[in-house]
Amino acid sequence: MELVSGKMTSKGQITIPKELREKLGLSEGDQFKFLIENDEVRIEPIKKKLLSQAIGRITSEESIDFEKMREIARQEASKHILSEGFEHE
Repeated sequence: MELVSGKMTSKGQITIPKELREKLGLSEGDQFKFLIENDEVRIEPIKKKLLSQAIGRITSEESIDFEKMREIARQEASKHILSEGFEHE
């Protein structure tokens, strides 16, 4: 087990040392879960990035036509169903 220390700011923020971020492949915006047991705290990165977690973080310099995106998704799904077949339950 490796000992790495950090310091908490007055706002409750803790900086994760660079060597630890690199070792764990962490980057800005990553989320963490805090597991508390007795007087110990374990911090684990949340590896999966779900679209629901990204909402509000997506930016674009041009307007996004959601209706066009839906139509393209429908067309691609149709192509996939026609090429792969579709089984009903």
